[in-house]
Amino acid sequence: MQLHTARLCLDCSEVHEGQTCPICGSESFAYISRWIPAPERRAKPRPAVEPPEAETYRRLLSPEPNQQGTPRWLKRGAFGLAAVSAAAWMLRRNVGGEKTPDDGSENSPPEGNGG
Repeated sequence: MQLHTARLCLDCSEVHEGQTCPICGSESFAYISRWIPAPERRAKPRPAVEPPEAETYRRLLSPEPNQQGTPRWLKRGAFGLAAVSAAAWMLRRNVGGEKTPDDGSENSPPEGNGG
């Protein structure tokens, strides 16, 4: 039994490594490594080897590049929406009820009458 996985049953003081004590069936336990420090088994620690996907996930989760450009695009989008709305309002105002004086569509004589 390894010291890293050894558990001490708090009810009957049995040392085991399962989820429940094999003697009394209790699930209350404490790891023995809490009182007895387990030394590193290797002379040199294992080098940290990351899969190639780790860098991709790290870039996706980092807030730096994506969030800096987001407020700028939001401001530009809001400005563009306001400009389009103002243009549509002006167009609707001109077409809706009032004719402009330089339009001349109401007072022009009909063409084609020789008269």
